[in-house]
Amino acid sequence: MPPKPVLAISHKVALSVGGIIRYRIKLLPSQAKNIDKLQFRIRNSAPIYRNITPSSGPWKIAVALVRNPDKLPVVPELVPSIGCAQVCRLDASVENDTTGQDGDGCNEWELEVLSEMILQHNWIDVKVEVYVVPRTDSPAPLVANSTDNTNDNNSRAEGTDADVPPHILLPAVLSCNYKDTRAICGPARPEDISRAGDEEGLHLVLLTHGIHGSWLDMLYIKEQIDAHNKGNGKTITFLTDTNHAGTEEGIQMAGQRNGQVIATLNKDNNYERLSTSSRASKTKTSAATTTATTSTKAFPRGISKVSIIGHSLGGLINVYALGFIEELTQGAFFKTIQPTHFITLATPLLGVGFEHPWVLGYALSLGVIGQTGKDLALENRTSRLRRSASSATFVSTSSSSIPTNHSTTAPGIAIECTLDKDPEPLLLAMARPGSASNRVLRQFVDRTSYANIENDMAVKFNTSSMMGIPSFDMDHFFSPEGAASQPKKSIYHSAVVSILALLLPQIPPRAKFLGIADAPSPVVIVDHVAAGSVEKADGTFAFQDAFTTAQDNDKESKKNKKNKKAGSVKSTTSNRSSSRSISGSEPSSQSSSRSTSPSSSSDVSAKSRLDLALLVSEGYHTGMDWTKIGVFIEHEAHVQIIVRRKWYNLDGWKCVQDLAERFDFS
Repeated sequence: MPPKPVLAISHKVALSVGGIIRYRIKLLPSQAKNIDKLQFRIRNSAPIYRNITPSSGPWKIAVALVRNPDKLPVVPELVPSIGCAQVCRLDASVENDTTGQDGDGCNEWELEVLSEMILQHNWIDVKVEVYVVPRTDSPAPLVANSTDNTNDNNSRAEGTDADVPPHILLPAVLSCNYKDTRAICGPARPEDISRAGDEEGLHLVLLTHGIHGSWLDMLYIKEQIDAHNKGNGKTITFLTDTNHAGTEEGIQMAGQRNGQVIATLNKDNNYERLSTSSRASKTKTSAATTTATTSTKAFPRGISKVSIIGHSLGGLINVYALGFIEELTQGAFFKTIQPTHFITLATPLLGVGFEHPWVLGYALSLGVIGQTGKDLALENRTSRLRRSASSATFVSTSSSSIPTNHSTTAPGIAIECTLDKDPEPLLLAMARPGSASNRVLRQFVDRTSYANIENDMAVKFNTSSMMGIPSFDMDHFFSPEGAASQPKKSIYHSAVVSILALLLPQIPPRAKFLGIADAPSPVVIVDHVAAGSVEKADGTFAFQDAFTTAQDNDKESKKNKKNKKAGSVKSTTSNRSSSRSISGSEPSSQSSSRSTSPSSSSDVSAKSRLDLALLVSEGYHTGMDWTKIGVFIEHEAHVQIIVRRKWYNLDGWKCVQDLAERFDFS
């Protein structure tokens, strides 16, 4: 009769938005001859009815089990979806080799459990158990040193952050190193960034997730940056998540919340006085007060540089946050802390709708995903919106191991931002030369945009690259002589692939994990694009057509003839050498609006989405250069480019590695 499994480790825990837990479990070498295998059992203890409440879920967890995680190559066992009231079991055999030392890790595992797509601040109760199965010829039976004390005193109460470590019943057999969400993703609060002592020259790197995301989406980038900079002791990575479950409220509100977190990095700041003096500066007696408060150093001691990284909508949230911080601190923040790297990944910098079928832009303009959809569709803003979004409240972060829900914060001081007072589309207002966001963006040492060339349904190439990359010929890339490993797909094919990848995540094959070191980099093209505009004597800006050549004009003429037959519209932009055909983008209004320069009129109410996108592109190329990086990922690329989930989004590993190695975060 085979021996019965003996419970060795038991743990009850609750996961919320962006929740992740990790167990580093090691079998003691002296026990290798006595143990046949380990059994890992993970139960989603949420009630079964939660499976039918997708508006507050989905209530699923994902599991990854990695043997010898410190040895390469690594091939994990993955369970992408465990629904409510379901149990997952993974068996791991024990290597009967006692020749190694205690630290060789031949019988060591890392178990990772994480929450999947929890849209609201709810909790999933999880129970993790590890059993050991002794060998039939084991000299002595295994006996736990205590009873199974796994009742409520070994669990986190629902809705609280009181965490309890795992209960180890066989400490003479297994050791366990446990990390919760805060230990993995932290620091969880801005004030935790402050370092003790007088250390100077710290580089703060802030990472912002996109729509319907959480800080867990940016964890892999954080870990890679930390790994590449662990020797300098100067890099601090901080995952911002004040906008979870609030990304549909508009870029203004999300950007203000993000900006407050960045600007109030030190709990002993003086921004309350700054905001007061900002309003008082409109009077004649405020000059002395303003000078006194802006000279006060209200920032964390030791931080001298800041870099900002945003994925998808997070990139636009960061752009707005720059202008908000500039006005909130009256320019003091970026005079004290050097803006270094500004990086976007698959960010719709020019909005969406002009590259997609017209029905998508129409749906967004109706508010399918709230005010954020209207912002992305480049809709004009109403006075009601400006009133509701022109003030924000300070976010009072808590000591919770999860992000603070912005909807539960107490009211604070109303801060007006100039960007909120303009009725034109927000993306255009932020890009305008002279806006607070544009001014700060120009102060960065470098600006870089990573753009998916193909397989990104959510954010197409022209908007994430700001109308293309001059030195990149997409037609040649997808031609038989080009470097593309697959033919160009239709937008409808990309949509189906994206939806299936979201609902039914695929497990990468074993061969891909084994061959990842030899796989080619997804980075196809890197081009430094000089500033496309110059300032004229009268202080205005003129957009320079720095990309068009006679050869490009000939190629564009041929493309336009072909697209006319297909009912498409081609972007005749300043960087038309890399712009593709754009279908279903209101052709009737484009021909008339392009007869004049896009910047010749301040009235944008009658312009098409394409012409508005050209104006936004003009603003971002005015007085600032960019490094544009084209990325080609064979499968669904929008989340692969940031490796949203470490083991499932394997195709994006080398893209993140490129980011971590390309930039100096020391």
